[in-house]
Amino acid sequence: MSKPFVSSTSAGRVLNVAKRNPDEIFVEKFGEKWLDYRKRWAAASSGVQPERFPLFVRLESQFKCNSNCALCIHGHDELKSEIEYKERMTLDVFKRLVDECVEYNCPSIAISFINEPLMDEDFADRLGYVSKSNIMDIHLNSNAQLMTEDVARFIINSNVTRVCFSIDAATESVYKKMRPNLDFNTVITNINNFIKIRNELNKNLPLVRVSFLMNEINIHEKDDFEKIWSEKADYVSFQRYVPISVHNDDLSRLKKEAPVEGKQYCSYPWESLFVHGDGVVVPCAAHRGRFISVGNIHSNTLYEIWNSNEMNNLRNSIKNNKLHDTKLCYTCLN
Repeated sequence: MSKPFVSSTSAGRVLNVAKRNPDEIFVEKFGEKWLDYRKRWAAASSGVQPERFPLFVRLESQFKCNSNCALCIHGHDELKSEIEYKERMTLDVFKRLVDECVEYNCPSIAISFINEPLMDEDFADRLGYVSKSNIMDIHLNSNAQLMTEDVARFIINSNVTRVCFSIDAATESVYKKMRPNLDFNTVITNINNFIKIRNELNKNLPLVRVSFLMNEINIHEKDDFEKIWSEKADYVSFQRYVPISVHNDDLSRLKKEAPVEGKQYCSYPWESLFVHGDGVVVPCAAHRGRFISVGNIHSNTLYEIWNSNEMNNLRNSIKNNKLHDTKLCYTCLN
């Protein structure tokens, strides 16, 4: 077995262990265009100067999931009520946002956030639309429960470049604690089938990432998880748990597990925007990011929000370590 390629992303909150450097696969497909994108990402992540438009935009269709995971907002009714919304991003609005990303040469987009995208009735239309754009790096996150063979083939034959399957456990017993209403055997079978179909079609893309959210419930299975998936998936991702509540002791104390040693910092406001289905735009991937909303796509364009006073004030607060000014960031970065 060759030595794995190890890298950290998202300001040290995620550690990826891969068979080979994923950039090599993308360079084979996109050439210098990909290398330029990664250089721009590295520069933005340094927090010096944001580009005129985000390098990554994540779009959520609706606040809906088929799971009530232990460490997710969807698994706690008392917390969910704080950020839950009833509206749904229409297909027309979705297309408008994709078109704006294309207009500003945004290199990367995702069509899921705190939701399960395979529950969308018009999932095929959304994926089909973004797949026909010139956006290079198209992400999709799923818990794999609904990943049938037909759905898998549709995704593999699209222009999706990365599919992330959230698993968080090596055994069924721990999986039931992490994701109590999903079926472990179905999920594992679906992921294995996805990889098998892609390989049978002689495709390198989409890359398959399996993720492991580190916490006290599952940390003893970290090594076993890596052994199981290191030869199957393209890369294994170990993620730091960011507490979804600072009031619930059981949830807040779990944040101590981190894949990368040292003080965490945040680069999201220089890289990305995240859009909820009701139009609310947040500057980071935290479930509680709605508490520091920076705009709404029904009032302003993504470009306007990205270059707004709200975003610039947030960047300055993080850069100057005035985290309490943000009303949220100190709970994540401490």
